[in-house]
Amino acid sequence: MTWAALAVLALGVVAAARPADALEPLPAVLHVHSDITTGDFPLEDLARTAEQQGIEALLLAENYLVRIEYGVPPFRALTRVTRQERSVLDFGLERYLARVAEVRRQYPRVLLLPGVEVIPHYYWTGSPLALTLHNTQKNLLVFGVTDAQALASLPVTSNRHESIYTWQSALEAAPGLLVIPGIVLLLTKRRRRRRIGRTIVIIRQRSWFSGVLVLGLGVLTVVRAWPFTVDRYPPWEDYGLAPHQALIDRVESLGGATVWSFPEATDAGEQWVGPVRVSWETEPYADDLLKTFRYTALGGLYEQATRVVDPGGAWDRLLAQYAAGERRRPAWAIGESGFHGLTAGKRLGTMQTVFLTTEKSEAAVLDALKRGRLYALSRTLEVGLVLGDFSIAGGEATVISGETLRLPAGTPIEVRVAVDATDAGSLPVRVTLLRNGEVAEAWTGRTPFRAVYRDAVERRSVVFRLDARAAASHRLLTSPIFVTGS
Repeated sequence: MTWAALAVLALGVVAAARPADALEPLPAVLHVHSDITTGDFPLEDLARTAEQQGIEALLLAENYLVRIEYGVPPFRALTRVTRQERSVLDFGLERYLARVAEVRRQYPRVLLLPGVEVIPHYYWTGSPLALTLHNTQKNLLVFGVTDAQALASLPVTSNRHESIYTWQSALEAAPGLLVIPGIVLLLTKRRRRRRIGRTIVIIRQRSWFSGVLVLGLGVLTVVRAWPFTVDRYPPWEDYGLAPHQALIDRVESLGGATVWSFPEATDAGEQWVGPVRVSWETEPYADDLLKTFRYTALGGLYEQATRVVDPGGAWDRLLAQYAAGERRRPAWAIGESGFHGLTAGKRLGTMQTVFLTTEKSEAAVLDALKRGRLYALSRTLEVGLVLGDFSIAGGEATVISGETLRLPAGTPIEVRVAVDATDAGSLPVRVTLLRNGEVAEAWTGRTPFRAVYRDAVERRSVVFRLDARAAASHRLLTSPIFVTGS
């Protein structure tokens, strides 16, 4: 029998990967909006629906700040136009956190985790009559930062907490100096000669119109531009990925987790605002996943076709960088819902992230998210796939998703696979085992499905992950397991 040989095992033969206090699956919906921001339903309704469907956790991602501003140069603050949607900064961060805690007490069977969806940076191109807005959907989800003051300090365009003084500050302040000549005009009486018949009368008169106009312009400048600070990454310039990396680094310093949201989703449109044509666009940014570091996860499965998690795609290249020591940490692929309401046939619970935890708590879920103890799941409301086992055993050690198995080179290993259905029924399934981004083995069968793949430890690091599909609506994607030899 060769190292690549496999044996299809009878039900129940697969060895356990953990002792009695085994990690248990905790089905969750990640990226949910309520009516606190742009969702259709109150938190109570979302928790009630989740409870009815057997969903054990909702990871909320309410809009952090949706404030889009444009100003005509050089006096951008004075000419600034703003469009804003509901966000937790406006709602109040402490109020938001308290609201989540209140509903969690009302529905203890559903774990509500407060998170935010952040637009780190957007920018404008074009002329004042034909503008294009970029990257308002190039967003990051932030979880695990539950201190209101810390949340308020996130480096985000239009968040005044992060503003600084630059040369633009001097330009913004300059029209404010009109207050001085405005006051002078109002206080000074000018002598004017007026002829009345054959008589010349000298009249002393204040320049009310000019004084009020100049003073008003100066006051308006001060009011609109105060305190004359500018965003660290202002919206009139493209700063690339620097704002996004700055946010990732800040969240990491606060002990939180960041998730790249919908990396292959496209957003584009156009609208006329009076004589001004305003268009907006966010291009898919899968390649940018390889250009940023230290984030926790990325949207791997969501309700559109994705290629980032295909064999040899951006995710596999990222995992290979980690295995080669070029990254300090890997990133995990999650199932991302983006649930706002029931529009376009969307339902809560068809896109899930299943966490593997020892307890049902916020700390345990965040720990599983950071460590990759999870799998992404696309399913129907009626039935879905279940990961019964994905582990690698060698020597006396057994590891699971997100972990690393270190053994002497040449040591035999077994990759154990088990895929079931939530209703314990028989679903046709195709299970693919990927090894370093390439197909190592592909099986077809029916649930309950069991298989073992045998290999040996190499001197280099090897990455294994599992991709199982049943029908168009069913897909299960695991976090990787790393195997390295010495």
